[in-house]
Amino acid sequence: MLIQKKHLAILSALACFLTASGCADKKSSSDTGSTDSAAQSTDSPAESSADPGDSSSAVSGENLSAADSSEVVSSVELSNADRNTAWDDDAVTIRFQGSTVTPSASDGITVAEGVITITKGGTYVLSGNLDDGRLVINLTDSSEKVHLVLNGVTMHSSTSAPITVLQADKTVITLAEGTQNSISDAEEYTAFDITEEDGSTYPGACIASKDDLTINGSGSLTVTGNYNNGIHCSDDLRIVGGNLSVTAANHGIRGNDSVLLHDGSLTVTAGGDGIKSSTADKDGKGFILIEGGSAVIKAEQDGIDAAATLAVTGGTLDITAGGGSRNAAAHSNNDWMGGGMPGGGFGGQFPDGFDGQMPGDMPNGGFGGGRRGGGMRGGTDDFGTGTGSMPMASYTAAANSDSSESGTSTKGMKAETVLLITGGTLRIDSADDALHANSDVRISGSAAIEIAAGDDGIHGDNAVTVDGDASVNITASYEGIEAYEITVNGGEIHLVASDDGFNASGGTSQTGNTGGNGRGYGMMNGSGELYLNGGYVYVNAGGDGLDSNGNITMTGGTVIVCGPTDNGNGPLDSGDNQNTITVTGGTLIAVGSTGMMEAPEANYIGSAQLNAAAGTLIVVTDSEGNVLGALKTPKNAQGIVFSANGMSGGYSVYTGGNYDGTLNEDGWGTGGSYSGGTLVTSGSGGVSGGGMPGGGRGGRGGRGDF
Repeated sequence: MLIQKKHLAILSALACFLTASGCADKKSSSDTGSTDSAAQSTDSPAESSADPGDSSSAVSGENLSAADSSEVVSSVELSNADRNTAWDDDAVTIRFQGSTVTPSASDGITVAEGVITITKGGTYVLSGNLDDGRLVINLTDSSEKVHLVLNGVTMHSSTSAPITVLQADKTVITLAEGTQNSISDAEEYTAFDITEEDGSTYPGACIASKDDLTINGSGSLTVTGNYNNGIHCSDDLRIVGGNLSVTAANHGIRGNDSVLLHDGSLTVTAGGDGIKSSTADKDGKGFILIEGGSAVIKAEQDGIDAAATLAVTGGTLDITAGGGSRNAAAHSNNDWMGGGMPGGGFGGQFPDGFDGQMPGDMPNGGFGGGRRGGGMRGGTDDFGTGTGSMPMASYTAAANSDSSESGTSTKGMKAETVLLITGGTLRIDSADDALHANSDVRISGSAAIEIAAGDDGIHGDNAVTVDGDASVNITASYEGIEAYEITVNGGEIHLVASDDGFNASGGTSQTGNTGGNGRGYGMMNGSGELYLNGGYVYVNAGGDGLDSNGNITMTGGTVIVCGPTDNGNGPLDSGDNQNTITVTGGTLIAVGSTGMMEAPEANYIGSAQLNAAAGTLIVVTDSEGNVLGALKTPKNAQGIVFSANGMSGGYSVYTGGNYDGTLNEDGWGTGGSYSGGTLVTSGSGGVSGGGMPGGGRGGRGGRGDF
């Protein structure tokens, strides 16, 4: 991304703006975590979509030792009580009929003014229809448990939460097999069990529990939270089974200390977050773990928001956040440069014998804007010596902030620390980032992920790693994968981005110097690392294909980059602080525009005269005529960089012709036989041909043809 990622410090007024508004991914005042006090700070109505009970401080990724995977909760041991769905003749049966409750009173049960209070541990079986009333669990002995069986019950309260747990060691709600159950509350509460001195109140959800809560069984439960949250547990919430449908004015399902989806079928429609945890100041708490079952989530804010770690080890997730990617905030590219397209030579190594002198007859061609190239990047902080004026453009930080003007977070899955996905099937459609972590995103195992994102497909403030047999398919995004450090060790990635495909970025911006008549206003003197060690990667990007503010290092795998068609970006782009592109193994093909394209330090062949129209077959062979790679380009491509198996030479690049091999869904293939094409270039380690004319002569990056 030419402007927003590399030219952050354009002028002092802009710096003041960024200082005031901030650049990191922030939560708005309506999106902070919480920790319950002895009587929970309130969950009041969600007119502002805030959860006023959320008051705990967030843990930033900078304060986390992100590399320590032991911090990620990836399994939870269930107790016998969590799994128990049976009941016997000793269970207390509570039957509702309109406003009548049977029994009206017994050992451990009191009924008064429409409120049924359970004060003794044990098993209670509920059935019938309660038109307007409440069930409150408030045990005399806090070490006891309650097993609450919903055996075909409908409950509504016009004053407060129909089911409230004030005190119990744990409450287990079992959905009896073959039953339909329904719980709903009013849009306004008039009765609260706890009111604090500060005015905060409890409960604030249709089903509310101040202690551990487990839901199991095989029956069905519909929860309609008209007032605020659907289901809210102040401690650990575990969903072990059942078919749950939750609709909520604010958050659908919230477990302050943790949320576990072990099994069952879950449907959530929420005006706030779909699933949420909020405790950020207790070790081992605040996590969300999905290890089985299925969930369909439609949330106006984040689909899943974890105050600490978020892990998916199994199950099926279908998440729509913020109305989906079609509801994304507008992005501002502000692509601007001096006097036309950048000039200068190919941005790879200087040719042998180069003495540092800039000859007066240097052609305005080649792959401009490389690390040592001229034009846009004629110097460390300059825009080179291109003639013409630099039009001023306003900078917007929209791409780095939450998706709406109000600052509401609309991410698919968000973790305050680490987001770990080792299994499961995920489909995410989000207005903002689809997968987001304030520290690391780690994808491995057999995870299968499909993403459509209004901003980043995958974003980690610190690192993103893809490993194992994981499959990632990003069908739409602004930037595909973004982090300070990106590592691909395995798996399969298909990625479509309107801006950068991969963006490894970090560091600080600084005021630049003017470059000749180019009128440069500063560059990102930053850092970031992109490591490609294995797997299969396909990138179709409108901006830079592979972009690192530091180095790009490739040691293995297959990487196919169909880069931009405009000369303000390039298929390959490393940093401006003496950074490099190093390829020692694997197969790399990068095609696209040549104005800002770079090449590896060695072991490649390149051409600025590919000039392939969309749909053209591009084939590269070795010296024996063996097909190293064949690509049917999906869009116009001016230039190519190709490397295979660390070969330093013997390449031949062709267009057109006859290829009898098999092309995959990306238009890529290897092996087979080839004949009849037009030779574009052959040889080793350099680039042939001129390129787009630059804005006058840029600083020399090498001859236009060597």
